[in-house]
Amino acid sequence: MPTTIAKRRAAGAVVLLAGLALAALYFRLNPAHYPFPRCPVNWLTGLHCPGCGTQRALHALLHGRLAEAVGFNLLAATLAPLVALGLLHEARLQLSGQPRRRTLLYRPWLAWSIVGLTVVFTVLRNLPGPVGTWLAP
Repeated sequence: MPTTIAKRRAAGAVVLLAGLALAALYFRLNPAHYPFPRCPVNWLTGLHCPGCGTQRALHALLHGRLAEAVGFNLLAATLAPLVALGLLHEARLQLSGQPRRRTLLYRPWLAWSIVGLTVVFTVLRNLPGPVGTWLAP
């Protein structure tokens, strides 16, 4: 029977490999030219959810086109480094078998700040006018 450390290492390896596979997919295939899933919120309501444009933004980020990524989804482009850091940190902890410590990534104030920022971003990108037009994908 596998030990807890072996299970954690296997889970860390799976997380790391899945992240690398997803990054390779978005690097290779441009979501604007392939049938990637369409946003159901936008399809049903015509409104832009906070994730609209994220696939195209990730493709642009992986190719080093920051301005283009910001144009597709400002929130995704600015939070992508934090998400990548969190995934790498989690994979490292899982692979090493170390316990999770209360680092910056696990602070409640950070999570609530991101939730609040996401709500504000969603409202602003759906407003008529120049701000909504600028934030829309």
